[in-house]
Amino acid sequence: MELKNWGQHTHKKIEYEYQKSGPQHNETWTVIVRVDEQECGRGVAKNKRGAEEAAAEEALRVVQQQF
Repeated sequence: MELKNWGQHTHKKIEYEYQKSGPQHNETWTVIVRVDEQECGRGVAKNKRGAEEAAAEEALRVVQQQF
């Protein structure tokens, strides 16, 4: 089950925060996932999508254990 589907099923508020660091030719993206304002996942990658996917996977593991 994807995090987005889980959020819709449980009516939880899911937010993503995007941070970019490093020089433009060698950027690093960090994405933080919050569920009901609580940080549940963080992903770091060389591209935005990779960081988002890593953060969502971690968050899904966390919320499935907590909720």
